[in-house]
Amino acid sequence: MNRTLTLKRGKERVIANRHPWIFAGAIHTERGPEDAPIGDLVDGDGTRIASGFYSRSSQIRLRALAFGEPATPELIAARLSEAIARRRAIFDEGTNAARLVHAEGDELSSIVVDRYHDVLVVEIANRGAEHFKPLIVETLQRELAPRAIFFKNDLPARKLEGLPTEDEGVDVATQILESGLKFRVNPVEGQKTGFFLDQRENRRLVRTLAGGRRVLNLFSYSGAFGVYAASGGASSVTNVDVSAPAIEAARENASLNGVQAEHVVADAFQYVRQKHGPFDLLICDPPAFAKSRNEVERAARGYKDVNLYAMRMVAPGGLMMTFSCSGHMSLDLFQKVIFAAALDAGRRVSFVQRLTAGPDHPVSIYCPEGEYLKGFLLEIH
Repeated sequence: MNRTLTLKRGKERVIANRHPWIFAGAIHTERGPEDAPIGDLVDGDGTRIASGFYSRSSQIRLRALAFGEPATPELIAARLSEAIARRRAIFDEGTNAARLVHAEGDELSSIVVDRYHDVLVVEIANRGAEHFKPLIVETLQRELAPRAIFFKNDLPARKLEGLPTEDEGVDVATQILESGLKFRVNPVEGQKTGFFLDQRENRRLVRTLAGGRRVLNLFSYSGAFGVYAASGGASSVTNVDVSAPAIEAARENASLNGVQAEHVVADAFQYVRQKHGPFDLLICDPPAFAKSRNEVERAARGYKDVNLYAMRMVAPGGLMMTFSCSGHMSLDLFQKVIFAAALDAGRRVSFVQRLTAGPDHPVSIYCPEGEYLKGFLLEIH
């Protein structure tokens, strides 16, 4: 039996805009079992207007999967299969890793599935969706027959939902191919689900730009941008990360691909303040500085600081690729931060290209919050 949620009068715009997140403030009354995985949103006449994953403990009471029709197990399984089918063109003899399900972008709010060769990594961030874990596993097994399925459960949202936060799965370390390059991935130890799949297209761009250039890769993590730069003919590559294990992984990935790079364990904020370089191509891909709305102002200061000093390290006429993966920081604000950094750095800076995540990370037009990764390719004079 589903939970029934009645929409408050005056909140009809919530549904008219087809945004999948229905917040508690838009709900007038609730009835039915509190632990129901599916909720039906009805209007004052009792007509169902949306249906989806329900959570009694989240401010997002309902993550709508359908408007006007019921959310059923069959619908969920079909959405999973359709999302996988849409990615088939990404996989070829040189690439066997990509995101298969991107939450709202695939009309499966709170569910993420990443494929790393023979291993699938799943994140479920909602109590209602958790109920369908067996269905998700069954569908993934039928569609892809992976060697292992790993549930990455250490998510802040799961803690808020009162769900288990211990990861599920063993023996999931693997080696992937991306654009013909090799990378070791361990979802148990790695950031996110083990690898930054969202940067694949931007790494490919780096490979085309790197020829003959001195390259600095800040916040390098496992060194993927560095491997692409070296394979593209960079004259030198320097990877910098504060994490010694990340730098060790970067060293292994460079060796795996037979390329040379310098590996430095250092805080990027301190590194850019020292006299290094100059560099002809600089990549600045920091972790999310703003994990909530109230951290945006502090995050903006951090982004400005690191970009300001990074710009001063770029040789005249050089290029800089800079990113924010903070979902709470808008593209407009990030552009203003880059403007302020350029002004204080005393450099002439041009926007060459806007950068975002690859096509395996689609963004629903009804849920623009899904576009968390934003970046720019800059020319520095």
